[in-house]
Amino acid sequence: MSLHLVFSPAGLSACSSRWQSGDKFVLLGNGVYAHKQALDVGIDPTDLHLLGPDAEARGISSEATGSLVSIDYPAFVELTLQCSPIVSWNE
Repeated sequence: MSLHLVFSPAGLSACSSRWQSGDKFVLLGNGVYAHKQALDVGIDPTDLHLLGPDAEARGISSEATGSLVSIDYPAFVELTLQCSPIVSWNE
């Protein structure tokens, strides 16, 4: 299972044709703005994570993201240990 690190909405667009079912996603940096877009392209909400500090820094509240999982840095590191390969998307 791959881990996709999405740093921007354009990065999610680039990634959207290359992911497979069961892959994990972390939206970080400006990528947190793509949380609705990620659901629209069919990513399973249980595989989609927002880096909490980045969402907070951009004024995105947990109410705005609904059921999406917000993670902290230790949980982010844990995902990197569980997944291979790790692919970054920032176009």
